[in-house]
Amino acid sequence: MPKALVLNPNTSHGMTTEIRETAMRVFQAPWTCKVLSAPAGPESLESWTDYHLASVCVLPLVETYQTEVDGIVLACFGDPGLYLLKEYCEVPVIGIAEASMSLAILLGAKFGILAGMHRAVELMDSLVRTYGLEARYAGTEPLDMRVLDFEKEQEKTLDKLEETSLKLRQRGAEVLLLGCAGLTTFVNALQTRVDMPVIDPVEAGCQVLKTLHASGLQTSHIGLFSSPAPQKMNQLGELFTEDMIKVLNKKRGDIVDIKPRRA
Repeated sequence: MPKALVLNPNTSHGMTTEIRETAMRVFQAPWTCKVLSAPAGPESLESWTDYHLASVCVLPLVETYQTEVDGIVLACFGDPGLYLLKEYCEVPVIGIAEASMSLAILLGAKFGILAGMHRAVELMDSLVRTYGLEARYAGTEPLDMRVLDFEKEQEKTLDKLEETSLKLRQRGAEVLLLGCAGLTTFVNALQTRVDMPVIDPVEAGCQVLKTLHASGLQTSHIGLFSSPAPQKMNQLGELFTEDMIKVLNKKRGDIVDIKPRRA
């Protein structure tokens, strides 16, 4: 019986609940699904600082569960730490942004992203460049809302989604991506208001994992995501617990000179 881990890398329990609803709808029998939020870190991820903190905070969870599951879905549209996790894990790791962008280019010439704050525009632009999809990208339009306010102000959020969708259409978008896992509950309502396909990245990420598993495909570890070379790291005990050091050391092989944590 295949098993999935869907990981919300922030610490918002409300957002995790919304992600769980979508994931459980996709991962029906024979699949089973565990949906977890990060054990520590930012409540929402809206900056590079948030992304980098979250990528470290989720490592203990990944280490605990990766041998029990057939794949992991990283349920944040910023795909924080995705390449780290692809390198680290033996099972496939699906970033919901990468998955939904890959799906979008099958449905139209260009896709546009609906995001939270203006700061997200630069973050999304960078992500699209990382995935080499600039030629298929119409741009990102912000709602001018914090992500934790989406569910608190549902009518305002939906109106903003419709308004920014029209802006993206004028910029050439033929497919829309909801640029935050916290927008997963809005996909059906928005689809009734616009005449373009609307992709929920949480659902897309989960469906891609199911497809990979059905096809027997695994992440390649001979190039970009090969295990890191042995590396000497010094004084990790000054910053991390012994358990966390073991996680960081897992793929290194011969780390030496790890100074014990001070009492």
